[in-house]
Amino acid sequence: MTKRKDNNVQFRKSGYTAKAVTALIAGIVTFIIFIVLIVWAGIKEDTPKAFAICGTAALVVSFIGLIVSIKCVKEQDGGYAVPYAGMAVNGITFITYMVTYILGLV
Repeated sequence: MTKRKDNNVQFRKSGYTAKAVTALIAGIVTFIIFIVLIVWAGIKEDTPKAFAICGTAALVVSFIGLIVSIKCVKEQDGGYAVPYAGMAVNGITFITYMVTYILGLV
């Protein structure tokens, strides 16, 4: 009979960091704000200054969420699904905001 050795198997941490979850939630919220602002602009012809302020704030939050998501992927702590999802949502939202602003300037 052969003796079995106990190998020290180390598993990586399960779960996601708070930064990754926060970045994903920020991306989802900024995407919802984008949809609300588009619908609001379609309904009303005269939009107030708060409309532009909300859009600019959402653009900044989306950019910050993108940077935080990228940092979470590089840290390699926990799972990768949430940071990659946050990166995708924030990236798509940020690009959409930028295209909307560029088209609005033309």
